[in-house]
Amino acid sequence: MAIARYVATLVLVVGTLPSVATAHAVLMDSAPKSREQLEVAPKEVSVTFNESVGPVFFRVLDQGGREVGAPVEIQLEGPKMVMPLGESLSNGTYVMTYRVISADTHPVGATIVFSVGEPIADSGALAAAQAQTTSPWTWAVAVNRWVLYAAMLTAAGSALFLTLFSVPATVVTATAVLGRGAAVAAAVTYVIAIGVGGAEMDLAGAGALFEGATWSRGLTSTLMPSAVIGVPAMLLLWWALGRTREAPAAGALTVGAAAAIASFLLTGHAATAAPVWLMATMVGVHLLATAFWLGALFPLQRAAGALPAVEAGALMTRFSTYGVLAVIGTLVSGIVIALVQVQSPANLVGTDYGQSLIRKLVIVATVIGIALYNKFGLTPALERGDAGSNAKIRRSIRIEYLLYVLVVGAAMSLTLPTPPRATAAQAAALDGAGAMSMASGGFKTTLQSAEDYSVEIDLSPARSGANMLMATVRDPSGTVLTEMAALEVVIALEAAGISDVRVKGELVGNGMWHAKIQEMLIPGEWTLGVEAYVTDFDKISFSTPVTIR
Repeated sequence: MAIARYVATLVLVVGTLPSVATAHAVLMDSAPKSREQLEVAPKEVSVTFNESVGPVFFRVLDQGGREVGAPVEIQLEGPKMVMPLGESLSNGTYVMTYRVISADTHPVGATIVFSVGEPIADSGALAAAQAQTTSPWTWAVAVNRWVLYAAMLTAAGSALFLTLFSVPATVVTATAVLGRGAAVAAAVTYVIAIGVGGAEMDLAGAGALFEGATWSRGLTSTLMPSAVIGVPAMLLLWWALGRTREAPAAGALTVGAAAAIASFLLTGHAATAAPVWLMATMVGVHLLATAFWLGALFPLQRAAGALPAVEAGALMTRFSTYGVLAVIGTLVSGIVIALVQVQSPANLVGTDYGQSLIRKLVIVATVIGIALYNKFGLTPALERGDAGSNAKIRRSIRIEYLLYVLVVGAAMSLTLPTPPRATAAQAAALDGAGAMSMASGGFKTTLQSAEDYSVEIDLSPARSGANMLMATVRDPSGTVLTEMAALEVVIALEAAGISDVRVKGELVGNGMWHAKIQEMLIPGEWTLGVEAYVTDFDKISFSTPVTIR
């Protein structure tokens, strides 16, 4: 069968792809550590991640935000990034700031405060350095990915449909025109992805796309091999779809579609996550099933208008045979991907990634519901030749098509937040190895609410600057609440007129929540509150004073 050719070709192409490291780098250790006071100036600074990374910048700044230390060329030693210093640092407080690129092209940046020869001073330099870690290009990258997803899936899906089904010449022509247009759009977008990706990585300005350094940065990431496969795949599909009326081009359509899907397996949170062999396979199956379904909607809608009701019903029945396989492939692969990325059902509601996934699942469930209505309601009506059935199924397919556009947008949104698996790895590194600020002590306490709930709080390092809060909530019986709806941290410093600063917590697993608090920049007696949403409508509040040094 033609579908078997697609699977076999996809497996062959995937088998030839280079292996990719675990995606989404997380910091495991640093030297100096956060808030560390050194007696002697370091000759080098370093950061260690859970995977190899590509450096964008690595700097040591003084309290005025000036780069110091006369740094020598950055050295990469596996997952460790080392920067020798050519000049000795004088006594004072410094900020070590970096930005690196993960295997999934996700930029990761942070700042680490340390001092030499004297206690750490105020953290104004930390605030200035942190302002450099956000990019105005993030949403441009997101929009580009949405267009690329939609165009690639449409081109590959059109090719898949035309190799599997016989339809009237007018439908073939219309489908080929749509597929060729999508192939051109995707080819262009693959290239643009390199530029906007490079601009995001470099925290570049508005005119970055006209600078060679921007494109050089993008070419050093996994966006480049993805485009090397994807652009020729789109050009092959453009050529093959143009020959559908002259002679069969099933081989070219098969190779082009499989290569297009394989190009997405070289980058992104899911495809490059460990274990790579499993995740790349599941993402490939997910994309193949989605491309088939998305690519079939347009020609099916056109065929319902060009064919008599009985013939249109027969076509819908043949399509549903493959459609069942596509639904199974989508659900199975989606479940596996979610299990790896989310790790715990509680993370579906406790993290931005989980909430984005829920939105996608709701839309997908709606699409499947419409598909079931088409199969068991409208298709039998077509086969009976019922009056008006053609118009009804065309209208239903149009709605389904619009929903699939939203599905693609929801899939794109999953590339923006950090997957819970990466957050859990960060928390494990902090908890197990004592890396970063944990080594500097902190504030720990257990609070009780009027309802006899309790929360265990660990705030590290409890010093001015960035702080990490870990919290575990227990019910009156002492059982850890592993499936709370949400958790928010509320901080205030009355003496400085700072109040009601809210930070959303993220669940890292086993009932433990974490929140990175950037706003505690001023030493003093702060009020630290925790608002635990046991359900969406049941909130438990805790509060305690905490001294930030």
